[in-house]
Amino acid sequence: MEKPIKVFKTFLDIVLPPVCYMCGKSCSSKYGLCDFCLEKIHPIPPPHCQKCGRRVTTSESLCAECIAKKSCVERGWSCCHYKDTIKECIHLFKYRGYVGLVDIFKDVMAGFIKKHRIHEEVNFIVPVPIYATKKRERTYNHAEVLARSLSKFFVIPMDTKNLKKIKWTQSQSELGKEKRLKNVKDTFLAVDRNVFSGKSILLVDDVYTTGATIDECAKILLLAGAGKVFSLVLARGA
Repeated sequence: MEKPIKVFKTFLDIVLPPVCYMCGKSCSSKYGLCDFCLEKIHPIPPPHCQKCGRRVTTSESLCAECIAKKSCVERGWSCCHYKDTIKECIHLFKYRGYVGLVDIFKDVMAGFIKKHRIHEEVNFIVPVPIYATKKRERTYNHAEVLARSLSKFFVIPMDTKNLKKIKWTQSQSELGKEKRLKNVKDTFLAVDRNVFSGKSILLVDDVYTTGATIDECAKILLLAGAGKVFSLVLARGA
């Protein structure tokens, strides 16, 4: 059946040329984005803060925020600025079911991983979990989709069963910095601690704002015996 499906898709592309997810103009990119919109993806140039991935000056290893707080993450990376094309695509991906956008997200993140040789430092991938009710509403966990694509690309094992979010919380995007920290406290659980024992884990999520969620997950993984916890997000705020 695969060949007839491809032929049918080719026919549809001729009759109804594919259009850009963002601007609606015709495009031929495999991502469903035109060249103009692809150019509006903004990678974060080095040097990076070693905990959150924010751009810093050449004399700094940590940004001011990360100096002021204690983080459970060994090293954290952020691929892009959360604006323009990436911001709009993440919104389509999370809230409107455009799961096909994972192709461009995967290529952006995989390229970043290879450039910084992150895959050489980790042997286990774990997506940041969402509460079960929210997952049923969306039908998927966006972080899990991202993590799975990277797991397959780099052939690194992934676990989605043993780091769980056990409490419903208000959306972090609706809260200020201080409330975000309280909002995620004690909301995650390591079900089978042995799974994480001694592992160098890469936590994967879509957006970094204050880092409260990632840091709480990292704390639980370390308490479960993980050797080191790293983090990688697709995009981060200012």
